[in-house]
Amino acid sequence: MRKERFFDRFLFIVITATAFLVSGIASTETVDEIKQQIGNSFHETDKYYSMKVNYVYYPEDDADIFPKNMESEESATNLSDDQFVDGKVMINLPFGFPLYDLNVTRVAVTKEGTIQSADPSVNWTIAPLKAKFGLTRCNISYFFQEKYFYVHWNNFRFNHEIFQEHEFRFQVRLGDNGDINFVYKEVPFNVKDLRDYCDFLGDKFGVMYTHQELFKVPPYKETYELGFSMDFKKYEVKKGTVVRFFPADWCMGQKNCYDCTETEFHRSPSKSVRCSWCPAIEKCSSTRDSLQHLWKENKCDIYHGNDPIFCHFDIQGTLRFYFVLLVLGVFMNLAISVICILLRDKIFKIVCCVKPSKRHRERIQSTNQPSQPDGNNLAEDQNNDQEDQEKPVIWDSDLIQKPATYV
Repeated sequence: MRKERFFDRFLFIVITATAFLVSGIASTETVDEIKQQIGNSFHETDKYYSMKVNYVYYPEDDADIFPKNMESEESATNLSDDQFVDGKVMINLPFGFPLYDLNVTRVAVTKEGTIQSADPSVNWTIAPLKAKFGLTRCNISYFFQEKYFYVHWNNFRFNHEIFQEHEFRFQVRLGDNGDINFVYKEVPFNVKDLRDYCDFLGDKFGVMYTHQELFKVPPYKETYELGFSMDFKKYEVKKGTVVRFFPADWCMGQKNCYDCTETEFHRSPSKSVRCSWCPAIEKCSSTRDSLQHLWKENKCDIYHGNDPIFCHFDIQGTLRFYFVLLVLGVFMNLAISVICILLRDKIFKIVCCVKPSKRHRERIQSTNQPSQPDGNNLAEDQNNDQEDQEKPVIWDSDLIQKPATYV
């Protein structure tokens, strides 16, 4: 009986341990799968929250869905060597491509694996690869489809004895909504190792834009590096890699209060908020973009608005106006008080002891003359008048004219 119980307990322990090990193995496989999924796809945003990037690695079987086959496109244009001037070919776009505050209608395509600004005064680069000038050779073709512009680099090779037999194939697509796609069809070797062995490839790829912002307050002008610059050491590029860039917050592109406060951006996937306008610097911001330091220095974190109603009232200007009025009022009251203290005697004499006019004195004198008997002749009246003129006149405090003496 005891042996049967012992075997029953032993069997229970074995079954429990086996179940635990099986579940542990299953859990480990699940974690590995999650790690693999994270390694094959991720989403990021640049430090100014101005651009989002979606990095995805697709299996070889699915990679053919994304790049356009230029050979089957009848409208595709192949670029010849004689079309390149200073290593570039200028191409006009049939639509405006929005890149931050720019509306791009003309681009420069290079053999170094980049699309650049056709305007030399503007510095932006879209680079699936960024080789040094003159160190590559390739065939480039492009075409337009609806609101998209495709550029394809085929037989892309480096002028190096070791790597010249190995070719890249990759493609860029620009959309009229500002999105940018990189698709890598052929990557013959590890790009990171290529950079470590040779210096003919730049260490960065992605979207890069040198933006200058002007201000009405110090520092008056600042330069920011916008876009999403990626490092080959951190982001692996191989066959089947697809990188997508999307515009994110661009409150800085709004140039007046009304456009600013009516523009929304996604602070989180489920929450949209409006941009904020600061009257002190007359700029629009998401409060997390490249204007962060100026935003705080000029107290925009206190005096700002993100509602169109705010645009009818300049809060900071109104407060400044009332403050100036208050200071002027206090100053005027102090000045009047000081003047009154220093000149109080003169002011009292001027206000309280004003000498009446001649006409006023005559009226007062006529009403205060003593009555004369009715039988007086003219000579007596004249004599009295003469005596009155000789007598001094005294003005009392009530401003009444009185003769000195009456007989």
